[in-house]
Amino acid sequence: MFSVTSFFKAFSVALILGVCAVLFALWQHSSSQLNYASKDMDWEWSWMYYEPFSNGIQTTRTKDTKQLLFRRVDTSSKLTTVVNITYTNKLEIIVTYEDSCVSGSFFPAKLKLNQTPQQQINFQCEKNGRGYLFRRTANQLTSVQIKSDKFGLKENFSEWPIDELKKDQFIQQHSNFFKGKGQSDVYEWSRD
Repeated sequence: MFSVTSFFKAFSVALILGVCAVLFALWQHSSSQLNYASKDMDWEWSWMYYEPFSNGIQTTRTKDTKQLLFRRVDTSSKLTTVVNITYTNKLEIIVTYEDSCVSGSFFPAKLKLNQTPQQQINFQCEKNGRGYLFRRTANQLTSVQIKSDKFGLKENFSEWPIDELKKDQFIQQHSNFFKGKGQSDVYEWSRD
């Protein structure tokens, strides 16, 4: 015979197990994203740009100069896109394609950065032989498209907190002023 009480108990157990499964899947996905090609850096989610079950924006600071970095990873395509700011206030984009390779070798790709015409570029194998790298600096970043035989990348930087990079660098360059205003998490400029 059907009992309403036993139905609600079974439904409650199934609901709790379902929620636990979703939370475990989120944790597993997040953990694998944060640890992917970490290059000995402690990446964290930029929670304002976190996208569950997707490729949200991650943030870290370099250990030596405390420079702020943002990145997005796509583990299925083996891509890592990092954006930082150079000491000359230019934005730098670094795209890494993870694949074993012979140091110094390269493969061609097509780049469209911001509104510039498409151009031919090369991804060069890193010295450690674990991936190919491409980097470029620009005064601003609005979008990037890269096409190759190995992958395709399309990134809209309006979805990234790019202004935070410039703000952070300004605060580091004027750290004494901001410390004097009571801001405790200020890093001093150390990239001269």
